[in-house]
Amino acid sequence: MHRAMNATGTLVGETGRRSGARVAGVGALGAGVLAAALGATGLSAALDDVVHRGLASLHPPLPATSTVVLGIDRANPWPWPNGRLADLLDRLHGNGVRGVALDLPIQAGDSSGSEGDARLARTLFDHRVVLGVALVPQAEGPPRALLPPVEFADAARLGHVLLQPDRDGRLRQHPSQVLATDGIRWTSLPLALVQAGSLDGRGGRKPPERWRIGPVDAAPTTLRAADALAGQIDAKRLQGRWVLVGLVDPALQSPVPGPYGSPSLYPIEYQAQALAALLQGETPRPLPGIAQALLSLLLAGGTVLVGMAGGGRDWRMPIALLGGVAATIALCGWLLTRQWWFAPGGTLAVFTFALLAWTTTVLRQRARARQPIPGLAKRRQLDAALQAARNAARPHALLLVEAGTTPTRDAGEADACRFAQLLGARARRPGDVAAYLGEGRFALLLPGTPATAAESILEDLRQQAASRQPPLSIQGRVHACDASACDCPGWIDPGATVAQPASWSAAQQAAPGAPSHGATHSGPRQ
Repeated sequence: MHRAMNATGTLVGETGRRSGARVAGVGALGAGVLAAALGATGLSAALDDVVHRGLASLHPPLPATSTVVLGIDRANPWPWPNGRLADLLDRLHGNGVRGVALDLPIQAGDSSGSEGDARLARTLFDHRVVLGVALVPQAEGPPRALLPPVEFADAARLGHVLLQPDRDGRLRQHPSQVLATDGIRWTSLPLALVQAGSLDGRGGRKPPERWRIGPVDAAPTTLRAADALAGQIDAKRLQGRWVLVGLVDPALQSPVPGPYGSPSLYPIEYQAQALAALLQGETPRPLPGIAQALLSLLLAGGTVLVGMAGGGRDWRMPIALLGGVAATIALCGWLLTRQWWFAPGGTLAVFTFALLAWTTTVLRQRARARQPIPGLAKRRQLDAALQAARNAARPHALLLVEAGTTPTRDAGEADACRFAQLLGARARRPGDVAAYLGEGRFALLLPGTPATAAESILEDLRQQAASRQPPLSIQGRVHACDASACDCPGWIDPGATVAQPASWSAAQQAAPGAPSHGATHSGPRQ
């Protein structure tokens, strides 16, 4: 009989381990897929922004760039005559600016007449000015280019001014090159402005086709274009700088929000921010989609798999999750130093959900453990009785029992009450204490009971539980103490499994009256 019961216990334990491994594998795979999906859909973009800002604050501030925005506001509203715009370009050239880019809806044949058109075309050509080209998104396929009037387009260099917000309407990326319906791969306005310098392949680093816009605390330096035309801006503030001219009138163009924590900027200010990033070499390009998904899957899935190695209930889970958070942020920071962007928000969101779920589960389990079952003592009453028996060096036996309807599921409230009736019937003598420890775990303290008798009681409990409908699966351990040796814990840990020796602190093991040796009896002896 004993051998058959041991074989059954071994089979039950093996089945439980296999089932637990399957649950851990499915949970890890689900966590990895969820992290990859959150990153791909942009639902965790806010967390991406928080991490990017935090990592950026760890690096020393970058040197200030020589970019200036000249805004046309409502005090001197657009449209300006083409002749007046030519005067502004001549004034900027006289101030020694390094280059000028215009993001303005210029039209031919305005109030200044053909003379003004000719002057502007000649000024655009002489001063190597860059004109912005609007790219209009289409329902399907690439965007369509809206060119300036031909006399101006032929005289100036061209660069697109397309802004591509994310799904939440925030700008987080700058497309340096965009293929339009005309088959032309348009260069962005900031890149076209500096292509004559060191970034065109002659000794400089070629920028990526798309890079992430970094967080900023304030808008770029913006001055009034009318003040520059009137000579009211000191020439030293403009000399040797890259100048971008555009609209800063909310009646004509509304500011566009950027990453969380950054101010909303006018389109021309975003072009200036992209130009500053280009000059500083801070142009992290997003990882390819497959690489992003694979990293999210490995980080989230691997971390959850490690945390669920112990069933997901002990401290391995929060430690693994916190380690996963640190690893994810460290990987993101390391890639940023190499000008790659890994969006960590989806992975961090999964870790946050898992940590909240673990915390909620533990709190609920502890709350249930504190709820007494009628007819059974509370855990503190058992602790007091056990400590009194140890201090008095009285022989006693302690049964730690775990009851469940299956090898892989703890006893529910109904199952616990069913087994409590069996256990309570065994506490017949005045000194016997039967207690509920929570989560389907029970204890029975039997003063003056030898180990062999306690094992017989455990075997009887196992058989009685197995005969119930539905049957209850019982795992138990006997701790026997006599006058010379004791291995009973000084307190009961409700989270300890009976399949392992009960845990107690080293201080309690070394408590006065607690012998330093003892014997543990697990199940019936053969």
